[in-house]
Amino acid sequence: MPEMPKPQPLPEPPPTPPAPAPMDEPEMPTPPPVTVAQGDDDAVKVKKRRTKRQEQQQQSAGTNALRIPLNTGVAKSKSGSLNIPS
Repeated sequence: MPEMPKPQPLPEPPPTPPAPAPMDEPEMPTPPPVTVAQGDDDAVKVKKRRTKRQEQQQQSAGTNALRIPLNTGVAKSKSGSLNIPS
């Protein structure tokens, strides 16, 4: 039986190129320091202590603002002296 021919030797691979030179990264400039606005806006507001009477007066003034006063004058309408729309 005829013998198979011997395979050709592989050519040598080309030499690897040299590694590129490392790039010099420019340094980031340092950011300016963060300033915190200080003033009266951030100040804690201290309220004066109120007495029980003052608190009651304020509460009643708030609820009185929501009340509709009754008509005390003489009304000429048929509904009398109440503030009821007809």
